[in-house]
Amino acid sequence: MFKSLLITLLLLNLTSVQAAGNSYENPVIRKVSTQQFVASALLRKNDQNATVKLVQSIENATSREEASGMLLNRIKQEMQGYSVLETLVSPVTESKQGCETWI
Repeated sequence: MFKSLLITLLLLNLTSVQAAGNSYENPVIRKVSTQQFVASALLRKNDQNATVKLVQSIENATSREEASGMLLNRIKQEMQGYSVLETLVSPVTESKQGCETWI
């Protein structure tokens, strides 16, 4: 009796593992919608002079916070020696012309 119960449990586990294994062949891909944002940052050079620089970029992100983080990471990597004074992130409205030269 114990032996048949053990064999039954093993067979049930084997079929559930096979069913789960088949679901990995066709994974569910969720598309996250992104939007374009204009991200701007006002920088100050870390020296005795009052050097100020404005940096702007267009970022594809899911939120304002993500777009700001993308710009801040780029500044941290590419513009060492500068401190960020302020950031501003605004969504880009879609143009019917499909061109962003008006920004």
